[in-house]
Amino acid sequence: MTDSASDELAEAWSDLCASLQEASHFLQGHANYRAEENRASGYQMMASVLVKALEMHTRIDPDFPVFHVHDALHLCSADNPDQRYLQTRIRGGESYRIWGRLTNEARLDVQIYAGESTSLPRSTGFLAFEEMHVEPDGTYEVIVSPERSGRNWMDNPPDSARVLIRQVYSDWSVEPPGEVHIDRIGFEGARRTGPVSDEMARGLREAGENLKQDVAAWANLHQTQTGSDHATPVNAIPPPASTFAQGGAKDRYMTFSIYDIADDEALVLRWWPMGGTYQAVHLRDLWNSSLEYTNMQSSLTGEQCYEDPDGSYWCVLSARDPGIANWLDTGGLRRGYVAFRFDGIGGKPFDAAKVPTLEKVRFNDLAAHLPSDTPRFSPRDRSAALAARRKHLQERCHR
Repeated sequence: MTDSASDELAEAWSDLCASLQEASHFLQGHANYRAEENRASGYQMMASVLVKALEMHTRIDPDFPVFHVHDALHLCSADNPDQRYLQTRIRGGESYRIWGRLTNEARLDVQIYAGESTSLPRSTGFLAFEEMHVEPDGTYEVIVSPERSGRNWMDNPPDSARVLIRQVYSDWSVEPPGEVHIDRIGFEGARRTGPVSDEMARGLREAGENLKQDVAAWANLHQTQTGSDHATPVNAIPPPASTFAQGGAKDRYMTFSIYDIADDEALVLRWWPMGGTYQAVHLRDLWNSSLEYTNMQSSLTGEQCYEDPDGSYWCVLSARDPGIANWLDTGGLRRGYVAFRFDGIGGKPFDAAKVPTLEKVRFNDLAAHLPSDTPRFSPRDRSAALAARRKHLQERCHR
């Protein structure tokens, strides 16, 4: 190594540290940071974003791609507890093969993005689960290339930079994880040596820039999506809408609200089955990171919910266990986001009569606001449900 190369690496590392410091200053100056309950989670978000940025820019080679896995260990980036995200870098205009095996996922979608930002990227291609050909044994192959090839083909235009795959799990009791892998076509048997100084220096700087962009973007996500003149509603759910233009999944409707409750209050949430392939509700903190969901029930899919005889799901959002199956546990966080996702409902307008509703009540008055025949859920039931959640996520995340 030459002295100049060594100096370049040292300078790049210093630049990364400066970016980390800049992101930290942003965090400390953000309105969310004023509340003590948001401080530790803010640094947890920033640490998770840093890990992702370093892996994407210093460990992943677009000629020998592997997936960065975003799972229950990484709570950041408006993550979904029901999804296992797999992301890697690619070269625009080149050819790649994505392959694997489905098990019992509710769906698997493939999306290609331009640019390096992971917060509000521009989509250049999307292959929906409904459009994918899968063999009877569950195996599949997707070709990403500039020229059409195979039954599952996605165009790879010159400005493509990343592939993101969403594995979606709805019934956590029966679904072992499927497999997803990727190769650049023609490089499967090629030799790859260790890191090169100029590439590592560039990757460190890119990771630092990515860190600053993403920390700011996720902290301000909903202001960006709704516009600064439109405040996010509090304890009220607006109609679900597509977020595809902002980089979300195609044919996915989302909606969100800030929840705000005291320790002696609860929100009664009512929503309806929409007939798609997947739907869910989950809680996030104000940094847009999921609340702990491996050992706490802060999310529920439609399949996990008890469905009332009236055809709807009645849930309770609170810090204390209400003694019903459909509890969304805030973990004591007084203010955060409640978010909904609805997939595969065919692109038709969302039924206005079935927009989810929220009602703030006193915790001790819950019984008067729930159907009288709502089954009770004992502490033993809760412990068993949490053990089942933990087991599923251990298997899904291979941890």
